[in-house]
Amino acid sequence: MPAVVHLTNAPSPYREKIHDLVFESLNSDYLVIYCVKLEPNREWKFQYGSYEKVFLADKSEGYIHNNFSIYKVLNKLKPQIIITTGFNPTMLYSFIWAKLHSAKFIPFTDGTLRSEKSLSFIHRLVRKIVYSNSKAFIGASKGSVQLYESYKITKEKIFKSCLAIDNSLFGKVKSTEKEYTLMFSGRLIEGKMPLFFVEVARKVKERIGHCKVLILGSGNMAAEMETLLKQYNIAYDMPGFIDQKQLPDYYPRAKLFLFPSRNDAWGIVANEAMASGVPVITCQNAGVQNDLVIDSVNGYVLPCDEDIWADKIISLLANDKLYAQFSGNAYAHVQQYNFESGAAGIVDAVKFAQN
Repeated sequence: MPAVVHLTNAPSPYREKIHDLVFESLNSDYLVIYCVKLEPNREWKFQYGSYEKVFLADKSEGYIHNNFSIYKVLNKLKPQIIITTGFNPTMLYSFIWAKLHSAKFIPFTDGTLRSEKSLSFIHRLVRKIVYSNSKAFIGASKGSVQLYESYKITKEKIFKSCLAIDNSLFGKVKSTEKEYTLMFSGRLIEGKMPLFFVEVARKVKERIGHCKVLILGSGNMAAEMETLLKQYNIAYDMPGFIDQKQLPDYYPRAKLFLFPSRNDAWGIVANEAMASGVPVITCQNAGVQNDLVIDSVNGYVLPCDEDIWADKIISLLANDKLYAQFSGNAYAHVQQYNFESGAAGIVDAVKFAQN
């Protein structure tokens, strides 16, 4: 029976290699339990890792996972340590099981102070109860570390497991011809601010006379986005959702990647852009800000103001030396956000909890 169980929502192409590495580091004494095989907002198709895994009977409503069968599974496995990645009912059942069976508990979050600022009193109370009964803590970013510290958790108990992609896969594709001025990738929904992207592109085009854009993804705002692009006479390509294996062919074709957001705990698309040597412009609402994307070093972190974004874009594109510097810095900085580092954070947290 595995000593360590990691309970999470659904498989992700960005975590499979990390689970494999943790499985190897813990001498196969590690099992990942998934609430569902795929969540409603995902169109991913990828190959699972070779680590041990279990899928619970699907009792989910949208993104709310309520698999009481986790209790039966844990009774059978009897793990010494449980890691969870959220506060869905399924995760809380496992927390109760850990308390009743003297197992050590480790919460894992990609949340930040900003992403959790609107939580209710009850949500905060639940976190306080769970955190006060946890042995170690794993966070995906500097923002996650700050979030834990806001709950008076000391630094020695907090471990960082970054969100990562296969940087080498994206870095292999080179493009000397930058066909697109600006690029957007993500779900075309209100929270990702796709219309803000279009308005920024409009202002850039008005001021420099041209602005061809590349837009990857699908969602309920695709038609409205396309209507505006045509209205503004902006040249564009919208190929829709792109499979993970094909993504590295697209990023190098753009000069700049824009990542506006209403509220993103991280933003793995920024990793993809930077691994392709493409500078990123984002905002304070994205978890990558001043962690992965460093303002005025490998991109910009700006207020969500169309004129400010257009000003910075035009200024950067007019300065070849500065652009080359940003591009090189983006590529270099993202290299430390890798699968090995992501796995090490989990392994270190487990070893801390075992002591």
